[in-house]
Amino acid sequence: MTKSNDLLKKVQYLSEFSDTKYPFISLYLNINASQFLEQAEQNRIYLKNFFQNTLLEFKNNNDKEKYNRFKNDQEKICNYIENNLKTEAHGVAIFACDKEGVFETYQSFMPFENEVHVDSFPHLKQLAYHLNEYDNVLVAIVDSKMARLFSLNFKGFIMDEYDVENLVHRYHKQGGWSQMRYQRHVEHQQDVHYRETVEKLVEIHDTGDYAKLILIGQTQETKHFESFLPTNIKEKIIASDHLELRENINEILETAINDLYTEEKEKEFKMVQDIVGRACSNDLSTLGIQDTIVLAKQGQVKTLTISKNLELEGLKCGDRYYLARNEDKAKCPECNGNARTIDLISEAVRLTFKNKGDVEILEGKAAEELNKHEGIGAYLRY
Repeated sequence: MTKSNDLLKKVQYLSEFSDTKYPFISLYLNINASQFLEQAEQNRIYLKNFFQNTLLEFKNNNDKEKYNRFKNDQEKICNYIENNLKTEAHGVAIFACDKEGVFETYQSFMPFENEVHVDSFPHLKQLAYHLNEYDNVLVAIVDSKMARLFSLNFKGFIMDEYDVENLVHRYHKQGGWSQMRYQRHVEHQQDVHYRETVEKLVEIHDTGDYAKLILIGQTQETKHFESFLPTNIKEKIIASDHLELRENINEILETAINDLYTEEKEKEFKMVQDIVGRACSNDLSTLGIQDTIVLAKQGQVKTLTISKNLELEGLKCGDRYYLARNEDKAKCPECNGNARTIDLISEAVRLTFKNKGDVEILEGKAAEELNKHEGIGAYLRY
């Protein structure tokens, strides 16, 4: 249906670039749609300092070509941010390398953390976090007269809204049999409304790939609505929340994101427990940076798991990787030759995507558990 695979395709495309000696910019920005002007000013200062400092470094190194290539990317980035941001966006990622002809962008419903790298390859860690953090989800905001249905495709930046409204009379205050008949009539109208809403919801569900459903409304009404749902959709409910029917879209998005986040954290913790258990019995999993990055290079990693705040500096010499230690002094332990300092975590992410694996960036108790094993581990293919 949608562009649900667009982000995955973009990540895999970026992961396939070989190291370049020219600047490859990876930029992540928090747009913060609800406080756009304030955030835009903070981002302007952040970018101004980054561009000035990097250009000065190229100038001091008398590297005219890198300076000019970087300057070209600066102009493209500033122009894009000024003219192309969507009003619903809370985050934007930009990857640029003028020499390689690369200018890739991704706008997100969820915010990124402000981060920028100038390296020989794209840094994909934050994109990896967004790729597996949020599934496509249906949101149904219902009461006894109206409903708003949203289909949220987080990876494709697609949000569609469908409204369902029916004429439902108010309860009659007259007593006796007349009141009872009228009340049954009103309840029948409400049931018709719920059935029509469910029909529309099923129609949307069956035209796409939706793993989750979130219900929003008063408890009594959402429970009644839930009773009309078919079993295969009812099983996908992950949360029921309270919001007003006419709540603004940013509040609805925030509620959906929080629900998905909570559900994802529980899944991640169980996954780490499984990886640790399998690694102890040598059952197609591994823990620790040295083994994991070698296996990622060999294409054996099926799912890479990393603690979100993990940072590990390493060395790269040819196709060999080593965890950097103070005594290494950028020397390859194997050949004693000069090695290049590298961000091992970003490299592990890139290698995994390059070989068509998945990446899970972990937080909370899942990350705490993984940190007992250097903060990194993986399911293996074979």
